[in-house]
Amino acid sequence: MKYTVSGGCVLCLMCVYECPVGAISIRENETTVIDKEKCLGCGKCYKNCQTGAIVKTEEN
Repeated sequence: MKYTVSGGCVLCLMCVYECPVGAISIRENETTVIDKEKCLGCGKCYKNCQTGAIVKTEEN
């Protein structure tokens, strides 16, 4: 499972702090973005997103 940031990110940065591999960065001071190449699929960002801005995506 991989994850992506949809609308609703408020830049609380909990996902950035929780990501064990540094796969999440801030884009244009408006939202965060998850690097799918670095993402392990551990779900820590998803579980800690208080606004529900991070969603699960299936990768083939």
